[in-house]
Amino acid sequence: MLSEDQCGAALLTALERESENFRQPGEETIHTRPFGDLPILTFSQDNHPSASEPRSKEDEIWDQMQEELKSLSTRSRRIIAKGSSHYIQIDRPDLLNSEGAELIRQIRGEALPSIDYGTTKTE
Repeated sequence: MLSEDQCGAALLTALERESENFRQPGEETIHTRPFGDLPILTFSQDNHPSASEPRSKEDEIWDQMQEELKSLSTRSRRIIAKGSSHYIQIDRPDLLNSEGAELIRQIRGEALPSIDYGTTKTE
């Protein structure tokens, strides 16, 4: 069993590696072409502050980039995971499980295709 210090050190190492490689996926994506009708489901963190707080410029840019992902496919959707942070899998596993499973059923032809392609919903 790892001690608290060992777990903390492992977490820092993982965060450093993630930070070092943060730009690589973006650089690879720049050269990506549209994917035709390949189903794409984008989950985004909820970075919309309350109505009384203005959104930061960084949040606006991030939101726009997330929106642009929908243009990669004619069968894409975006879901903003209400109340979530970057760690949607921890904050909203219910949403990932239900929507991910439904997407798989649609791909397999076991469920009707989504009627809301091209949309962004907050759930």
